[in-house]
Amino acid sequence: MFISLSHSKMFLTHNMSSIYQILFLAILVFCLGSTYCDVFPTFGDKTHVGSWRPMKNLTDIKVVEIAEFAVGEHNIRDKTELLFQKLIKGETLQGYATKYNLTISAKDGVRDNIAKNYVALVVEEQIMKILHLVSFKGPI
Repeated sequence: MFISLSHSKMFLTHNMSSIYQILFLAILVFCLGSTYCDVFPTFGDKTHVGSWRPMKNLTDIKVVEIAEFAVGEHNIRDKTELLFQKLIKGETLQGYATKYNLTISAKDGVRDNIAKNYVALVVEEQIMKILHLVSFKGPI
């Protein structure tokens, strides 16, 4: 049985396009998975990818501003008058977007003016530097 040269070229061309399609799909799945599942590695760090890391400096200006943002957004959404006092505890999760899990001390200026602790989850989109308050719970 003989195969002509034109048939073998067509067979190779067809196989190569299939290989490129499979390669394209694999890259697409990886990129989408990386974007939506927070699987970007953090190089030079010994923590497991996708694990929460405790914040070392709770008085860092950026972190305090994010905590103040959380209290302000909560006040707008729930029509409260909490006053930010300080950041008690914080953790970050790096990925496509940075997630901040914050324990915040705040006073309720309307009710009793006593500081209580609240837990907020804030997401910062890396590209546009936009903050989103995902949840605000408490007092705890």
